[in-house]
Amino acid sequence: MKKSIVCLISIISFSFSIDNNGDSLVMEGVRSFYNYEFDRSIDILNEARLQYPNHPGVHFIWSSSKYYISQGIDPVHATYDTLDKVLNQIEPIYKRFVEEEPDNNEYKLYLGSTRGLKARSSLGNKDWISVLVQAYRGFSIIEKVAEEDPELIDAQLPIGIVEYYASVSNIFIRWAVNLYGLESSKEMALEKIANAAKNSKWAWIEASGIISFIYLWLEEMPHEAIPYARRLSNEFPNNFYFNILYLESLIKTNMIADARILTKELDKKFEPLTRRQKDWYGPYLDYEKALLLFYENNYLKALPLIDKAIDNYSGELDIILGNLFLLKAKALDIQGNRSEAVKYYKKCIDLDNFSYAIAESKQHLSVPYTGKRISE
Repeated sequence: MKKSIVCLISIISFSFSIDNNGDSLVMEGVRSFYNYEFDRSIDILNEARLQYPNHPGVHFIWSSSKYYISQGIDPVHATYDTLDKVLNQIEPIYKRFVEEEPDNNEYKLYLGSTRGLKARSSLGNKDWISVLVQAYRGFSIIEKVAEEDPELIDAQLPIGIVEYYASVSNIFIRWAVNLYGLESSKEMALEKIANAAKNSKWAWIEASGIISFIYLWLEEMPHEAIPYARRLSNEFPNNFYFNILYLESLIKTNMIADARILTKELDKKFEPLTRRQKDWYGPYLDYEKALLLFYENNYLKALPLIDKAIDNYSGELDIILGNLFLLKAKALDIQGNRSEAVKYYKKCIDLDNFSYAIAESKQHLSVPYTGKRISE
């Protein structure tokens, strides 16, 4: 079974459409969290949990923050232990909320989100059947909430993610998802995610990141990614990942001057990152620098950066690794080194991860890459 789009099931839809006591304090914690002010975020969310223990989203957001902080400092598998631990703490809270207020769709949404996020550990371990079973435990609740309350737009995000995953998966996954009553239409899935990105109260943050990721690396539609990635970069300037999304969109839409400026800014923002974040994002940044050189037709300078990024790659996702293999193959093709280029096209294809890079690599196995990028 194909490797999954790991980030697509990282369903952290911070979503509550009705005004609740404590919204402003929780929002402050969320914004700090997304802007990489993690200690401040946890302090705020701890306070919010004490002051507003019945707030629909605070416990789920707190647990998600704990998980993301772990990602910045711990080895990958240790982060799954952290996630399992915090989700096991909050699931009984949401079960109690739903039992006490069975008509409260926000409580049900967060119970479903908590159960759905439990699939994250299985996803990281590439246990695909477990991913589907665990995720559906949550999504069955979320889908019912969406049917009962179509105004709760935040619920469209997790449903859209699962439907997109199904649309690009093999026939077994599509059959299983359809059996559960969900769609497997890529267009409808993207429409749901875009709706959450544009119109939800809080889920727009995660939805914008996910749809940017899809448009940049899965669908090869960078012009569609630009408005989402730009907003994320502007709202959360310290978020290194959001800036990587924006940089990728700038380069791929030939906004080269802006891309150069952002690259210099990211060099400065790289220094305060934790060691784990540097291990993770260093190769991402080297990839972006190589991509920028490639779009400037400077293939000789791009190749050492590509090799450095490949050698040091430690990210959980292999989507960018596939793009590195593709970028190296194309640069080698342009230099006339066809045998080495074919080797790297095949490396990309072997990742089998649904990305557009795989489709392009398959094309260039038979037709060498000869195109040149337009630079400013």
